[in-house]
Amino acid sequence: MNEMQILDDVVLIDVIVGGSTGERTVESNDFIREVGRMLPKGTFSWISKYRSEAKREILKVGVARKVDTRVIGYFVPSKFAKQVSEKLLTIREEFLAEKAIFLQKVPTLIEEWASHPTNAVAKSSGVLQADLIRLHAPRPSELDRMLKFAMSATMVKSAGVFGEADSLITEVKGLAGQAAAEIADDIKVSWKGPAGGKTTSRVLGLVRRIRNKADAMAILSPKFTDLRDMCDKVIQAVPATGTIEGIEFLQVSALLEYCSKPENILTVHSVPFDPLDVITAEPENQVAADTSSVQMPLESLSLIFGAADATSQSVDNPTPPPPPVVHKPAAFLEF
Repeated sequence: MNEMQILDDVVLIDVIVGGSTGERTVESNDFIREVGRMLPKGTFSWISKYRSEAKREILKVGVARKVDTRVIGYFVPSKFAKQVSEKLLTIREEFLAEKAIFLQKVPTLIEEWASHPTNAVAKSSGVLQADLIRLHAPRPSELDRMLKFAMSATMVKSAGVFGEADSLITEVKGLAGQAAAEIADDIKVSWKGPAGGKTTSRVLGLVRRIRNKADAMAILSPKFTDLRDMCDKVIQAVPATGTIEGIEFLQVSALLEYCSKPENILTVHSVPFDPLDVITAEPENQVAADTSSVQMPLESLSLIFGAADATSQSVDNPTPPPPPVVHKPAAFLEF
């Protein structure tokens, strides 16, 4: 599929909460940062909460723009646009309700802060810091105008005006890599690794999150369809409640360790990865496993790459497993 055909299936969603897009900026006109100098630390922390919540909802099915800063917003598959918009509208209503309460408290907040001993100091001009705060701190009417929750959704059907020089083309070519990086980052933040040999069914929330993200990103590459199917197999095999240990824990660990590196998601392997393919050691060589200290390197080919199905071996006449498939590092695909 032509890379730019992806634009037919995505919406570019942008959200500005409290004067900021939520991305790190260095511009001096970031409203929150500027007015925050005249108010107590943490005055606007409640705004950050809504900004983070909005961003989290979008990224469940969307991809952030990261390649070229000329493109603003998040790429969301069109079929998920309504779902995302409904959630953002709900977050916006909650934001506006808390904003109304905040604005009522602003005059008292300013006066209490001006009266704080910290501000009973004279500046070089001889004017007290407290008086400067009373004079220059933002008024409720100013905050009402600037503290906004703005949303937009744009459908881009063509990027042919500038041709290959268009920044949007650069972004689209990098979407698959960015989506894989976001999945890997989620795992690194949410999964502590296989140490301990067991976990709880709460980890399935992470697996489902990866699964849903991969399902949405299937418009970018069939590799994400494969990842979705991997997650489905693990979800079906692992108990939905209670402790996850033993072979089920190995299956979860194999999947998460595999997906913790973006290049694994994007690379084509000679044998499809299936975390349910687990080989059983020969009886005479079998050693009792201590799952309390399980290590799950990706090199464990007998566990995750092309392993034979353990159920196919006979107990009376065990068939030795086939030699492991040696995988040569696959070159990155253009995306």
